[in-house]
Order: sequence, then structure tokens, then C-alpha cells
Amino acid sequence: MKNKKYFIGLDAHKEKTTYVVRDRIGNILLEGEAATLYNELHERLKPYLKSSIIGVEACTSYYTLYQNFLKNNYSIKVANTIQLRQLIAKNDRLDAKRLSEMLRLGTFPCSYIPDEKIQRLRSLVQIRHSLMEEKVRSNVRIQAFLDRNGIVMPSYKAFTKRWRHALMQYMGSCEINLELRYGYDHYVFLEKKTEQLDEEMKGYTRKHWRVEYAIIQSITGFGPLLTCYIIAHILPISRFQSNRKLRRYAGVVPTFHESGGKTSKGHIPKTSSRKILRWALIQAANTAGKTDTKLGRYYRMKKRQKKNAGIAKVAVASSMIDIIYKVLTTKKTYNPKNIC
Repeated sequence: MKNKKYFIGLDAHKEKTTYVVRDRIGNILLEGEAATLYNELHERLKPYLKSSIIGVEACTSYYTLYQNFLKNNYSIKVANTIQLRQLIAKNDRLDAKRLSEMLRLGTFPCSYIPDEKIQRLRSLVQIRHSLMEEKVRSNVRIQAFLDRNGIVMPSYKAFTKRWRHALMQYMGSCEINLELRYGYDHYVFLEKKTEQLDEEMKGYTRKHWRVEYAIIQSITGFGPLLTCYIIAHILPISRFQSNRKLRRYAGVVPTFHESGGKTSKGHIPKTSSRKILRWALIQAANTAGKTDTKLGRYYRMKKRQKKNAGIAKVAVASSMIDIIYKVLTTKKTYNPKNIC
């Protein structure tokens, strides 16, 4: 920071990026807008780039710019948007000014940027999760159609093999409504795509993180797919200073409110920067709760105490985070006797 003369703030969007350049004193030397293209921004900012540090706010359009500046040996940081939410006023020009000022003062809240391998795995996980959500919506639409039209299905669990076989028999025995036919075809398409993506995701994870892949699966509740979710959002584990930091990152600990010397425990935050990670942990906790293991007994004990399955799952998920942190930092498989 000492040898940097200029501080450049970029507020990037899909089509345009607002930029502001400050000197060490804080004077604004240049400001304006350009297309969100590296070549155009480089041309505008070229006189300042060699002796500058660049700050960009994390959004859907920042990653290509970030990679291009990085590959050309320019100093660039990405802001953590969660720490920038409390704003009195907000617009693109103010955002760019604020980012450049934070760089100058040394208060820029940096965000972790994964390497290309982790970024690709995250993309696979996000696509898979989106397909699963769409599959659930398709499931609901089909069942709603059946209810609306008074079509009685066997008392099997919906979308099991026997239930689907009964639905196919019904569709083959009469002139079916187009809504039902296309709805079911869409569901089958999503199912096939999800299965293909599952295999690609598991193969990619085994190829690049074979040791971590095996270690996490040794923990009760984690299968091959949920392990991919964990690796995508937690590695490298060295970026977390403690298991408490990892718990807070995953959003499985309640918020705290402190005022007048008194501290009160709040609720689990409804929003989290890693909601997919928290979803995977809750799914693993749900699976572990059905087993006769330490985690399973802990789940049932918490459920009896709180009389709430949701709270019990979050408690188990929080314990799972501690276990994950331990096994990944020690590179040893899970042993309930050695981990409390």
C-alpha cells in the first residue's frame, strides 16, 4: 500500500462500469463510466494502473474483469458486499467513490475469490441446485393438477417408482390433459439432466480433491453429492482461523444482540452468504439424525429438549461444522472417539 499512488474504485454491472481514481490525499483525479470490458477500462485507466490498487464490488459481472486485471499483474481486490450493505444513500457513482476511499484509508473489506478449480465446482453445484429446485416446483405442479382434477392416485409416496408407474398407467389409459403430459415430460427431463450433472460433479471432485472427498464422506450423514457441496464452499480450509469462523460463515449459529452491557441470543439468520452450504449441512444433519451414532443420538436429545426438529438439525449441523474443520485441518478421517 505504501508504494501505491492511486486508488481506483470500480462499480461493475452487466453493461457498464463506473470508475473513480483518487490520489493519496483523497483528491478525485478521474471519474466516469465505460463498458464492462477489460480493454475499454484499461484504455481509460492506463495512466494510473501501474502505481495503483483497484477495488471492485462483488457482483455477477466482476469475475471476468478481476481475472483480466490479475493476469496482467495489476493489484486488485474484491469487496465483501455483506459489509457494504449499511448505506445511507446508494448509486453507482457513490459506490465507486466509496470503494476508492476505502482503499486509500486501508478499510477495504476484502472478499475471498476462489481459484478456477473451486469456481468451476461451485458453478456445477449451483446449476445442480437450481435443477433440484425446478424439479421440486415441477413435482408440485403435477400434484396440484391431479388434485384440481380429482384424479386419485395410489397411497404410495409421490414420485416413487410405484407411484410413477401408476401415473404412467393412468396417462396411457385415457386422453390426458396437455398440462399433465408436458408437466411430466419436463419432470423426467430435469431428472435425467440432474443425474448426468451428479456424475460429472462427483467425478470432477474426486479428480481434484481425492483426499478431502474421502475424509468428508467418513462423517456420518455425508454422501458423495453433499461432499461436493462442502468442498465447493469450504476449501481451502486454511482461510478460516477457527471452527467458530467457519460456523459463522456457514450461517448455522444464532445472531447476538448486545446493548447496555447485556447480550441476548437471537435467531439463525434467514439470509446467508452461503445458503447452499447451509442447505447441505441441514440435509446431512437430517440423515445423521436417523442413525444410531453419536450425531444421531445428539439430534434426538436436542429434539426432546427443544421439541423442534428444525432447531435440532441446526444444532447437529453446527457440530458437523466443528467436525469438518477438525478432519480437514488434521487430514484424518472422522473418528467419534477422538472428536467431542
